Amino acid sequence: MPGTLEEAATAISGLISICRDAEQGFRVAASASKEPELRELLVRYSDQHGAFAAKLQEAVKALGYDPEAPAGLGGTIYGGWIQLKALVTSHDQHGILVEAERGEDWILSRYRDAAAKNLPVGIRPIVEAQRAEVEKAHEYLRQRRDATASKNQHGAD
Repeated sequence: MPGTLEEAATAISGLISICRDAEQGFRVAASASKEPELRELLVRYSDQHGAFAAKLQEAVKALGYDPEAPAGLGGTIYGGWIQLKALVTSHDQHGILVEAERGEDWILSRYRDAAAKNLPVGIRPIVEAQRAEVEKAHEYLRQRRDATASKNQHGAD
């Protein structure tokens, strides 16, 4: 696994930022959902990504580095777009799921990129465990998205 400590630090800092983005994005997406079950799921994913960021920050600090606390501006912008789209489409649950799954797909690719780096021993298991959780969430969101697509095709919503 080629790479420098600087590349690993950049990858981890990027994951922390992405998790903060996702935390905000999922929270805004939840507020756009009229379906209580979906709203609860999106809030859970928001909380999960916030916890992921905090755990990565703690692990980096335990290695003697002072981690930044990225604000996650991208999630606010991304989440705002989901909310705008939902308002235009009458809080379309399928549209919200499409965008949430797309966001989780992007997050998963960043975790895979980070896992390909030469990460410090104390960080690798955290990144791998979080990547596995993101994969599960991504798959579940895809299944929900596909289920709502077939409902929309049959005229039921």
